Amino acid sequence: MKKILFLSAIAVLFAACQNKSGYTVEGNITGENFEGQKVLFEKWNDSILVPVDSTNIVDGKFTLKGNTSSPSLLFMTIGDRDSNLGTMVMAEEGTIEVKYDSIFHVSGTPINNAFSDFNAEQRRLNEKSRGYSEQFGTATADGTMTEELEEELKAAFNETSEEAQALQYEFVKANIDNELGQYLFMASSHTFETEQQQEILALASDEYKSTKNIQRLIEKIEAKAATAVGKDFIDFSMKTPEGDDISLSDYAGKGKYVLIDFWASWCGPCINEMPNVVAAYEKYKNKGFEIVGVSLDSDKNNWIDGIKSLNMTWPQMSEVTGWETDAVELYAIQGIPHTVLLDKEGKIIAHNLRGDKLDEKLAELMN
Repeated sequence: MKKILFLSAIAVLFAACQNKSGYTVEGNITGENFEGQKVLFEKWNDSILVPVDSTNIVDGKFTLKGNTSSPSLLFMTIGDRDSNLGTMVMAEEGTIEVKYDSIFHVSGTPINNAFSDFNAEQRRLNEKSRGYSEQFGTATADGTMTEELEEELKAAFNETSEEAQALQYEFVKANIDNELGQYLFMASSHTFETEQQQEILALASDEYKSTKNIQRLIEKIEAKAATAVGKDFIDFSMKTPEGDDISLSDYAGKGKYVLIDFWASWCGPCINEMPNVVAAYEKYKNKGFEIVGVSLDSDKNNWIDGIKSLNMTWPQMSEVTGWETDAVELYAIQGIPHTVLLDKEGKIIAHNLRGDKLDEKLAELMN
């Protein structure tokens, strides 16, 4: 019996070894300043970087070997961790080449090759965008800017930005089953539309979706879906500056168009936008329009001073707890100013109307 158990243990150990894939990282680092420098490889573990292995650059080269049961993401740094000179390497079976000659090039295995192609295309698009920006700046400075040229440059810049965004989305979507795609998704998910986030997560493993950060993201996605255009408003209650209880439902769905305005006295963009909101209120308050201000201040005196100095004469509410308020989660707010426009029945009809767009929308509704 003991012999059988021993042989079984050996078989399990052998199988485990067989499942691990060997990889070799061959480095070629150009520059005398790098001679003798340490090359550190680290891996994310519970939101912190944990050292995996290290070596040194000798005659502009280094070699590092390892094993992994599945392709795993390593963060490579040359010199001190705070040097910010590094790149990402997917540890997968085969020989991985890392070259540095002012930028990093990682290639030699399937995922690394795909990531290298992706980075090259992103650099190309970034150069195009930079070129349009420089043209815009030069034409503005030397007085040769025309309406046609301005329109042309803005359109070209936006088109290139959209192309770069689409490239990012497609790469992450194609790689959400590995650690590289998963890391990039966490880093760039805020740039994707809600539908894109949902499509990517539908392809992800249950293990990945169960992690703390992804669970938090899923909650935000669900909140966005719940507060999308066409949905009924979600009620919440806070305090007025005088300390009285107040709820959104005291105003929403009562026969008026209601703008929920999330702001704070410390928020520069909120302060810059407020004259437009004040103007809209003065223009339409007697025509069936109301505003409910929701402050993310954490100091009551600053909140009250902000209301007065910005001439905000509409109802105000706050928990005076900064971002730590249920309304932020309920409406999936990631930045302020953030506005939500409700129709007379309390249905959401628009998000983040600012400047002329707010006045245009209200004019459309009131006429």
